[in-house]
Amino acid sequence: MTQSRRPHPRTRTARTARPTRRRRSSVAPLVVAGIAAACVVGALAWGVVSLVGSLGTGGAPAGVDERALVTDTAVSGPGEIVIGLNGDEDTYVLVGEEYLEAGAHATEPTDGVLNDAIEVSGEVDTTKAGDYEVTYRVSDSSGHTAKAVRTVHVVDEMETMQGGVPILMYHYVYSADNPPAALDGNYLLDTKLEEQLAYLVENDFYFPSYPEVRAFIEGEHSLPARSIVLTFDDAEAGFLNVGIPILEKYGVPATSFVICSDADAAQKVVDHRSPYVSFQSHSYGLHQAGGTIGHGGLISALTKDQIAEDLTHAQEILGTTEAFAYPFGDVTADGQQAVREAGILCAFTTQNSWAHVGDDVTALPRVRISGEYELAGFVALVNG
Repeated sequence: MTQSRRPHPRTRTARTARPTRRRRSSVAPLVVAGIAAACVVGALAWGVVSLVGSLGTGGAPAGVDERALVTDTAVSGPGEIVIGLNGDEDTYVLVGEEYLEAGAHATEPTDGVLNDAIEVSGEVDTTKAGDYEVTYRVSDSSGHTAKAVRTVHVVDEMETMQGGVPILMYHYVYSADNPPAALDGNYLLDTKLEEQLAYLVENDFYFPSYPEVRAFIEGEHSLPARSIVLTFDDAEAGFLNVGIPILEKYGVPATSFVICSDADAAQKVVDHRSPYVSFQSHSYGLHQAGGTIGHGGLISALTKDQIAEDLTHAQEILGTTEAFAYPFGDVTADGQQAVREAGILCAFTTQNSWAHVGDDVTALPRVRISGEYELAGFVALVNG
């Protein structure tokens, strides 16, 4: 697979600053917590009101990534909202093509998933080149409000992906001081993950949303050159505790596919909420044996309606419908129809390949990332 590299014409000047922004950690929760503590200790009511007022106007304190900005309208509260964008915070669209709204995700400890409460504002005119802003705001039951902002760059020209896009399939992440008992290729050392993310950021990769990926695969939308999607299966503890902080350090968005029958599935989404991680379905109860095809996953023993019921149950827990990963990679015609009826934009198998224009969006392949790969191998895979 050959992909062309993007030039840097005048309309794309702003893009050169993006890797620097992405290296910021998500520090907003710490900033807010420190502000709240100072207010309680000093009982400075006027100072609190002034600070809240300034945040509410959309300004962010120096050094705070606005993508994860939390604005409090009360001195203290039961928790805090974390909001993040689906896809790239700098979205690129060719003049004349449709802007595909990708939305955002938000979670708060008490209220849980707030995705359905997010309000979107801002207009994008794809008939005219220029930079546009789309703002996402959400409030919880305690009066806290959070926002995130996407910059949409409508450009006259850009180099684009040709023929396909790599969708990476990771599993588990671990640190050297806490290795798994049985180490295999599904486990990736944290330093290797960091090395890979640093490469993607330093080489200005683009992270499309699922609406963009689907439209690209269907031949209806252009993706910027060096587009890539990162997915992590199973929402395993190592990924949650070790992997997510690395994604946040580099500002790289990714998907975590959650096994929703896990007793703590809903709590995982709350406890590990991140502006850079979208939690999507790995099914509710299909991640078990009982079938007769592929790896023997249960899906092949179920009817279309049974599968659809499972997918709906998972969606109710996660509050998301953009993506689905087939457990064990096992796919059936009934499963694909259930995916369509559930309104899922893209569903993924474990077939090891780039996803190509013309593929079925209900059964897209992914590029397997093994813990055994060195950086040179990773670079070859993501560049085709």
